[in-house]
Amino acid sequence: MNTKLVAVVAMASNRVIGDGDDLLWHLPGDLKRVKQLTMGCPLIMGRKTWDSIGRPLPGRASIVLTRDKNWQAEGAIVVHSLDEALHKGAAWLAEQGTGETRQILFGGGQIYKMGLALCDAIEMTEVDLAPIGPAMFPEIDAGHWHETERTQVPADGDVPAHRFLRYEKAAN
Repeated sequence: MNTKLVAVVAMASNRVIGDGDDLLWHLPGDLKRVKQLTMGCPLIMGRKTWDSIGRPLPGRASIVLTRDKNWQAEGAIVVHSLDEALHKGAAWLAEQGTGETRQILFGGGQIYKMGLALCDAIEMTEVDLAPIGPAMFPEIDAGHWHETERTQVPADGDVPAHRFLRYEKAAN
């Protein structure tokens, strides 16, 4: 099965995606968007991202990439390399029989760094905040990616201003 890899990420304006423990913001519209973007797809994530979610997300496979050969969790498909994750994701999609071909690179920072070059698209939420945190999204090289969609969302009460962006890999 020929699949497409799509990075789905929420990041601050300084590229921070996490503090290692919790979500750095609460964006109800983003949660709905992520569900819509990822439903029926395998999510490839690191163990820390799995830990922050705490459970498998319904309607999606949770493929957890970890160096720990003994780690396991109920509902997680455990893998130890990105190549293995992509093979397991393709197999899961084939089993579903829905015709879906997207696999989702779901974080965190090390997973994005490892797999971004393999992605066909990036679905990004960029939040107008600049928190401090160790987990960062890699720089987007304008020579390799072009923005194809942008939707601005103004601040509303406790919800900071943010935008939904779509990048597609530039043709060579």
